[in-house]
Amino acid sequence: MTVVERAENSTASTLRLEDLRPAANQLSAQEFEEQYGSAFLLLSSTGFKQSKSATSTEVLLLDTEEAGERTAGVSVRVIPIRVSKNSLAHLITVGRTSKNDVIISDISVSRFHAFFKLRPTGGFQLQDAGSSNGTLVNGSSVCTKQAGPPTNVKSGDNIRFGQVDVTFLEVDAMRSYLAKFGD
Repeated sequence: MTVVERAENSTASTLRLEDLRPAANQLSAQEFEEQYGSAFLLLSSTGFKQSKSATSTEVLLLDTEEAGERTAGVSVRVIPIRVSKNSLAHLITVGRTSKNDVIISDISVSRFHAFFKLRPTGGFQLQDAGSSNGTLVNGSSVCTKQAGPPTNVKSGDNIRFGQVDVTFLEVDAMRSYLAKFGD
């Protein structure tokens, strides 16, 4: 049985943050990763707090009472970064169409916009696929395969696909974030 169901009529192929919380508490780390993936993109209707250096996002782990006050009107969606039946070998594709592993239904996102790949030493790299509106990590352009090397991404990095801003979290950071707030 799946603990989380896909959101209907959302701007991306997303999960609701509040629905992931029970899974983070009920499943082992390995089960959670197997079911939901090893990294996530957080999409917020109001955005996350950007640090003064503007090079990464601060995902604050607040006390539950304080968090409830601060997040009352925030709608956070979670986009799992994981291989799907459409995957091209070791690449996790990002784009507007259903042929991608990560679907972001926004007109500023190209049909095949970018792709993630796992680094041999662990962690993720991101490369633009020649998109119309580009890909940025922490305000810096991500190269296409022909123009240069992929960009390493880590938890807390701000990524922009076209005009869509997201925050990247690896599985351990995501589970910590979810566990802090409980049910």
